[in-house]
Amino acid sequence: MGIAMLWLGQVNHAAAQGPQLPVLLQELHEQRDSAAYVNTLGKIGTLYMMINIDSSFRYAIRELEIAERLQYPHGIADAFDVISYRYALKTDFSIAAIYAYRALQLHKSLSDSVRICNTLNNLYIYYLNMGRKDDAGNYFYEAFHMASRLPATQDSLYSMLLVNYVMRFYQDSTRRDSLQWALRKAKQLADKYPQSRFSLYIDAFAADSLVRQGRGKEGEAVINKLATAALHRGLPYVAMEIYSHLEDYPAMGYPINMTYYRELSYDLAKKAGCAELNLPALAGLFKQYRATGDKAKIAYYSQEVMRLVAVRTNVHSREEINYIDYFVKQEALRQQADRNQQLQAALKEVTIRRRSTQMVIAGVFTIVLLLMVLLYFRYQEYRLAGKQEEMMAESYASISLKHVALRANDEFKNKLITILANDFRTPLYYISEVATRLREPGVDPATMVALIRKIAAVSGDTLAVFDNILKWIRLQLSGFTYQPVDCPAYDLLLTTLHQVEITTAEKKLEIVNQLPAKCMVKADPEMLRMVFLHILQLSVHYSQPWRSLVITTWTIAPMVYICFIVDTGVGATDVITSLSNWQDNTHALNYAITRDFLEKMNGGVEVTDSEDTCVVITVSLRA
Repeated sequence: MGIAMLWLGQVNHAAAQGPQLPVLLQELHEQRDSAAYVNTLGKIGTLYMMINIDSSFRYAIRELEIAERLQYPHGIADAFDVISYRYALKTDFSIAAIYAYRALQLHKSLSDSVRICNTLNNLYIYYLNMGRKDDAGNYFYEAFHMASRLPATQDSLYSMLLVNYVMRFYQDSTRRDSLQWALRKAKQLADKYPQSRFSLYIDAFAADSLVRQGRGKEGEAVINKLATAALHRGLPYVAMEIYSHLEDYPAMGYPINMTYYRELSYDLAKKAGCAELNLPALAGLFKQYRATGDKAKIAYYSQEVMRLVAVRTNVHSREEINYIDYFVKQEALRQQADRNQQLQAALKEVTIRRRSTQMVIAGVFTIVLLLMVLLYFRYQEYRLAGKQEEMMAESYASISLKHVALRANDEFKNKLITILANDFRTPLYYISEVATRLREPGVDPATMVALIRKIAAVSGDTLAVFDNILKWIRLQLSGFTYQPVDCPAYDLLLTTLHQVEITTAEKKLEIVNQLPAKCMVKADPEMLRMVFLHILQLSVHYSQPWRSLVITTWTIAPMVYICFIVDTGVGATDVITSLSNWQDNTHALNYAITRDFLEKMNGGVEVTDSEDTCVVITVSLRA
């Protein structure tokens, strides 16, 4: 596929779908508004791009001159796009890139996404033909991604980029899937615009697929049909690009008479004014006829080669436009205008500096004086602000300490009220129930004695609870000091086990006490007894009936660890979670008080679960 096949997107879709040449020429005579006149010139120049490049260039020059005089950036940018395209067709890609870059900056200043995308695509093609593939790739991907985000009303530009994507990676066998997707998507978009030339390009790729399938005759027929359709629309340049597909058919395994098509393609290139792009076809024709000895054809095509070489060296006939000369003159005018602007800016800057110097000298003294006065007052404010900050810091510290104390007192009162409401309710209710039974008639003396003993036992437990509360209150008071002594942990544990033996018997629990009789810890005896009592109450409450409650110990100097293993059946994790809510859970409150006691005794308590079936309560104290 030749270089000409890369030129796909220079004519915007609006021109292809808008009024044709006679209507535009009539519109040009009727226009009175200057901006509209420039726009009409741009449409005509764009339309001529696919018909005759020289005519397109003349209209672009006229558009540029009027737009620059009117300072109309939209018209200037469109003219630059057409001019850059013309230089590209003359294979002056470096000059084409200069005009395209100028157009791009103007499109960006106008935030015109469609024209930005189109010009980025042009720059991609120019840099690709200059051999700068990295720069070309950057412009291509920027244009491709921008086109994919354009609204549906402007998606013809996306169709153009999809076709260019196919051309870019046409020979890459690793991209067959993405190429097929791009062709399908481009075809879908092109079908929305029946008069667009993009559908012709897409169908030409479909003809290539026929050749690969071994249906070369059909593929050649499709190419001829598409080229004829382009010529009927007055688009010789498009027909030339379509014929260029045939250059690849011999390599695909389909022999074809390329001499005929090269002649046809070269005649179309001359008609479109871009014969320079067909130099490879011209060289192929000259080589073919020299091999066959056709002197007439050799003479004709050798003259054509010399003519195009003369054009490349700026030897133009009277009828041709000297594009390079125009570019040089325009660059000289632009540089002269830039120099004039620079001189005017420099003169203006000198005048402004002179006036500014006079104002600065007159105001410096006043500013210095005001700064000194301002500095004095700021210093006074700084000293006052420092004193105020110190006072505020002291006030905040005092308030924080009071807040901490009040919060501790509130927590203490809440715990005390909860203890009184829960630890006394059950024994008192039990005493009341037993007393009611004693008043019932017909109670035998033995039963009465047993009930009285139960009342005595419950009363004793109630007094013990009350005694525990008093000790805990004493612990919370500020005057309490902890004095550790050697405590027999085994003896204290036996005492507390006696206190819970009623509830233990009710649940049919088996107590497995593995504490050695000589187990000693540093603690307060009363507080340690309360710790054991609370932990046993928790263990008995959460243990499943007919299970074992194991009490064991081990020592890791300097700490002694006493472990209570409670078989909860299932839900051990939920039990541990509930122990953190002491406001609504009596057993959680007992656990909180136990933790307070152990912290006072420089120890600790940890609750863990084992496979969600056992709760393990571990008490640590110093040996």
